[in-house]
Amino acid sequence: MKKIVIAFIVVSSLFLLNTTANAQCKQQLVYQCATSNNKAIYLRDFNAKLKKTRPNKPPAVARFSVVLNKGTNYRFNLCNMKGFEGRSVLTLYDPKRVHGSTYNKSTDRDWKYLDFICQKSGVYFVSIKWKKGKDDKKGCAVGIMSFVGKNK
Repeated sequence: MKKIVIAFIVVSSLFLLNTTANAQCKQQLVYQCATSNNKAIYLRDFNAKLKKTRPNKPPAVARFSVVLNKGTNYRFNLCNMKGFEGRSVLTLYDPKRVHGSTYNKSTDRDWKYLDFICQKSGVYFVSIKWKKGKDDKKGCAVGIMSFVGKNK
């Protein structure tokens, strides 16, 4: 009976440590990313815990929906957790088209943020995914949506 109790305590401790590590991954990264948005006002965060990209499979992706208002300038920035390998990309789109991304495929260049002036109120989608590559391991990435100002 004593062995069962000790085993239960050990397993419970491991579960709590794992939960704490995930929470730190998200909260520390959210704070770091939200404070690096060039004085824009934080509105929302998008936490993405991405799995390792498997050979011959599409990269892991996390999708979120958000309502944006016409005439408002939004900033979307993306941060990866230090110590995790792989590079992620944030993409903003609606059901008809892609509006922007933090990655330019033709130049293979990453941008710190994406500014978007909303032309039509409605539901938009944010995706965070690994760039397709051999080095994409599991890891954390956070997207931040911020308010920059109203367009007149």
